[in-house]
Amino acid sequence: MKGSSKKRIILKCLLIIFGLLMCGFIAPLKLTKYDFRYENLPDEFDGYRIFQISDFHCKSFGKDEEPLIKMVKKANPDIIVLTGDIVDEVHTTKNAEALLKGITDLAPVYYVTGNHEYVSGAPYDEFIELCNQYGVKVLHDETVEIKKGNSKILLTGVDYTYNSVAHMKDVVGYANQNYFNVLLYHDSSKFNYISEYGYDLVLCGHGHGGLVRLPYFGGVFGTDGHLFPKYDYGVFKEKNSTMVSSSGLGNARIPRWNNPRECVVIKLHKEK
Repeated sequence: MKGSSKKRIILKCLLIIFGLLMCGFIAPLKLTKYDFRYENLPDEFDGYRIFQISDFHCKSFGKDEEPLIKMVKKANPDIIVLTGDIVDEVHTTKNAEALLKGITDLAPVYYVTGNHEYVSGAPYDEFIELCNQYGVKVLHDETVEIKKGNSKILLTGVDYTYNSVAHMKDVVGYANQNYFNVLLYHDSSKFNYISEYGYDLVLCGHGHGGLVRLPYFGGVFGTDGHLFPKYDYGVFKEKNSTMVSSSGLGNARIPRWNNPRECVVIKLHKEK
């Protein structure tokens, strides 16, 4: 084989490799579906759908967030939960308002804060005003009842602070074992502490799926600075708790690679 032919083959191979690498930076919007079964779930909540949006970071998904809103509508959720970092310090609330305007007519919406809501310059107070305007329930270290028919489950939201989980016993306490319990908290990396408190289902974000995801190894970068974070993405079980760690929707300092932008819908089933 002549030298020029070898060079052309090598160049083609390099171009293919480069193209594959660049394709990894494409992060389309996707919906991830989970089905969970619980013995202590009330019969009337069999088939109940929870739609989770995390780490929105005021990202635009088209005019007035229509693609994202259509995804929520198609999922036909019973409730919608926002697990933090909906706004941040580098964006206005324009896209967040479009999102709230589009989803609050679809189902009741519940929200807990993330770390970026507390960064200096973030329009947190303005966003809270929007939540009040559109009827979003902000869960500040509190538990509310979700009723269906004659039954109810409990939904608890823990506000994001750097010591909220360390003092969870004093903040919201242990799960009420007389009911099925869902907990909303922004930071999935704290699941080992949260699982001590007996919540059946825990919904988190914050980790952006490890940002760069490698086959077999999973997420590479933890938002706390650690490599290959334990609770990077997906479903984790410890003690009697199951956690969903969403990769979320928005951007971070490190670009996503092999890591689509994600919403989650969880369907609860009564274990017969």
